[in-house]
Amino acid sequence: MRTTPANAVEALICLLPQDLVVQSEGRSAVHQLLSLGCWSYLHPSRGHSSILMRFQQSDPIFNMGVDVMRPAYNFEPQYTVTMLTREDWTKATGAPPAVKGLVWFADGSKMREGTGAGVYGQSVGRRLSFFLSRYATVFQVDIYAILACAYEIQSQNTPEKYVSAPTVWRS
Repeated sequence: MRTTPANAVEALICLLPQDLVVQSEGRSAVHQLLSLGCWSYLHPSRGHSSILMRFQQSDPIFNMGVDVMRPAYNFEPQYTVTMLTREDWTKATGAPPAVKGLVWFADGSKMREGTGAGVYGQSVGRRLSFFLSRYATVFQVDIYAILACAYEIQSQNTPEKYVSAPTVWRS
């Protein structure tokens, strides 16, 4: 195999020739930059801009519009988290004064028969329970309960801005 030409070996093992792979990756990169609006046209007929001009003339796909959006990140939380102790919750009937809006409880458990999650909306009197696989961990079940709680709250379209979801965590 040391004396076999590279093109013959590539053909035998069904690899594309390297020059075609490099050109394909270049076309893909140019198309992505153009689609995202990151391509600069300082000198359209020189340097890397000439690559785009050549591609646009040779292949009509580079002149087509694309359905692409730039991701927008919003790191400002739309909520606040209030950590209350067990005593804050048990010393009075109803929700503690520090809690505003809806009150939801979410918990998961694991027993010999399997795992399950439960969600209870104290403010709206809503109860949900879910049976999960026996292979799920307690952490996974607790996270599932919190997600189920969040989806239930979101589906209700309430104008409340405050949600309290105390979860029982075991170590």
